[in-house]
Amino acid sequence: MGWLDERIKALSSFSGSLLGYVGSSGKVTNLASKLGIEPSRILKLDSNENFFIDRDFLSSLLAKVVSDVDLRLYDPGGISDLREALGRYVGVRSECVTLSSGSEQLIDLIARLFLGDGDEVVSVVPSFFMYRRRVELEGAGFVEVPLNGDLSLDIDAILESVNSRTRIVFVCSPNNPTGNQFSWDDIKAIAEGSSALVVLDEAYAEFGDYSAAPLAVEERNVVAVRTFSKAFGLAGLRFGYAVSNPELASVLSEIVPYTISSVVSMFVLELLNHVDVVRKCVEIVRAERRRLVDGLRVLDGFDVFDSKANFVAFRPCGEADVVYDGLLRKGVLVKNLGDLPVIGHCLRSTVGLPYMNDRFLDALS
Repeated sequence: MGWLDERIKALSSFSGSLLGYVGSSGKVTNLASKLGIEPSRILKLDSNENFFIDRDFLSSLLAKVVSDVDLRLYDPGGISDLREALGRYVGVRSECVTLSSGSEQLIDLIARLFLGDGDEVVSVVPSFFMYRRRVELEGAGFVEVPLNGDLSLDIDAILESVNSRTRIVFVCSPNNPTGNQFSWDDIKAIAEGSSALVVLDEAYAEFGDYSAAPLAVEERNVVAVRTFSKAFGLAGLRFGYAVSNPELASVLSEIVPYTISSVVSMFVLELLNHVDVVRKCVEIVRAERRRLVDGLRVLDGFDVFDSKANFVAFRPCGEADVVYDGLLRKGVLVKNLGDLPVIGHCLRSTVGLPYMNDRFLDALS
């Protein structure tokens, strides 16, 4: 077997391991077929999507942008305007902003730029599983540091795991799947206690108590990665950005200068002009999240984690697979997280619209 065949085989194994992650729509279709109902009747609460942003509102903005944009042209001016707008939104200078077609593309880009054979990455667990996948593709080692029992960061253990081969430390805050948010003081302690690049994944920051992105620019080795898939409801559009000190941001931006289309850049810019609509929806998500947590805690047999994201993780006292399968039979699709370090075998549900959460709680009870 030649090197190309070996590489294809390795990549096929990698892509196969992601089927459960990227195949959510297929799960809906298959489940609906098994239950003999229309797919629209499946309650899809497994992917942390934001149902609170009005679909017609987004569609009307997109239609306006499509009618205005000349698709034959590159649009560097629009990208510059977008960086300015994002800088105002986050509270940083525009030269601290890097644009991307999604936060996962940024994570992939950072891994490709800063990792090689023999390098190492440190990440807390449990956390977002895609970090390990990206690191392994680059041939680097992946070192796991469990969270404390109260789900806080074990700063001493993280710093003890960092060595001369460590290039990146991943921290997701609010953390997926636990939902808790870490303090900036802890993240800063990691950055100042090591020479590694600290990649702070803030996919769910708008639902939390604060964003560390404005503080990241003050550190030489911190980059905050953000997305519009969650709070802004654009999971189907794919747009993300990073915030870091100007020198690092310049490198990231110049390596891949054209990562988003003119339609996406103009649409995101238009949406930022209506950011008050998004902020109101985020407040409603927070209120509904509180109601969902309270509703889960009323039920017997579940340990429920507090959340600063748009999802809630919970641990059945009995067999989690039995609970998951029981929900499937009622047409409710949540995320089966499996048996994870520190927190055990948990399930995770998106914070849906009120009627969705009511139906989910009814099915669960």
